[in-house]
Amino acid sequence: MPGNLHPSPARGRGAGGEGSGGPAVVLTDLVESGVATAAVGLVGTPESILWTAAAGEARPGVPATPETRFDYASLTKLFTASLALVLDAEGTLPLSTRIREVWPEADPRLGRRTLEELLRHRSGLQGWAPLYHLCRTREEVLALLLGGTRLGARAETYSDLDYLLWGMTAERVTGGPLAELLRTRVLDPLGLAAVEPAPGDRTDVARSPMDTGKEADLAAQQGLAIATLPPPAVGEPQDGNVRFLAGLPGWGPLAGHAGLFGRARDLQALAAEWLAPGRVLEPVRVAAALSAGAGGRSFALGWWRRTLRGSAGPALPPSSVGHTGFAGNSLWIDRERRRIYVLLAARIDPRYDMNRWRRRFHAGAAALK
Repeated sequence: MPGNLHPSPARGRGAGGEGSGGPAVVLTDLVESGVATAAVGLVGTPESILWTAAAGEARPGVPATPETRFDYASLTKLFTASLALVLDAEGTLPLSTRIREVWPEADPRLGRRTLEELLRHRSGLQGWAPLYHLCRTREEVLALLLGGTRLGARAETYSDLDYLLWGMTAERVTGGPLAELLRTRVLDPLGLAAVEPAPGDRTDVARSPMDTGKEADLAAQQGLAIATLPPPAVGEPQDGNVRFLAGLPGWGPLAGHAGLFGRARDLQALAAEWLAPGRVLEPVRVAAALSAGAGGRSFALGWWRRTLRGSAGPALPPSSVGHTGFAGNSLWIDRERRRIYVLLAARIDPRYDMNRWRRRFHAGAAALK
């Protein structure tokens, strides 16, 4: 979910103050301050988990544990980017492919862009649109993405639509659903059986207490009045567009921008493959994807670059890369120390600024020996 979030008044102990307390204290404060109902943190390396802890309740009466699965939200994009590197290496879907080669009906401004530009947020597509308000069918979604009415965003605009279109492109070229492509090319080879879209009401899945009020705000900025959707059922994604798309004929349970659920240690395993590639990713392609020489101040391929005021904060060095998920999550990689930082949370307020908590978590976690 794109869009800048406005801080809410501080509530309760901790209040998200940066630089105070270790990572376990941050998890407790997240819950006790009313920011999240559950939280899990992890610090690791490519070889091992160094620290992990949990706080709060996955659902009423059920404590969260490090094995609790959360809605990954936009952390799904990291899995999509990993799949893209695999398909590029296979020659099945080269990153250099221009969009018009797969979608000849695309607006010429979009058609000349490459698939790599989609994954680096350089396509010109706007950040988000309420598809569940604007469309009724898969064909209408595709027409909206390709037709040119959603173009004109400035360079490096973070966009759910970029990753949604890449996912549809992968399905078009391979003839298979995105979820199955991801399972066979990335998840199974990395042993990530617990990562899946929409697992449903299972005992190890945290409920999401957050409605889509932020989506209503973003729609209003586009001159659209839409209803706020209630929190999802347990094991269903919070993202309104993913909920809508999953119900369309001809669409699988996963979109390229969001939809996966999993544990903190599953994210550590994915990050480990980017830090020490070889099982599914090729080192040369990972290096190119993360290279600053590839251009782009804000984004690598699949990842955000570190900023002081973003979710990483000053505790992580400038070469770090990471991502956030609107449900309350973040994954960051310190490429210098070869450390991996995971924060998962079942966020309550869609308008609350989570980055202050992420920065505080990184400050405490980076101090661990």
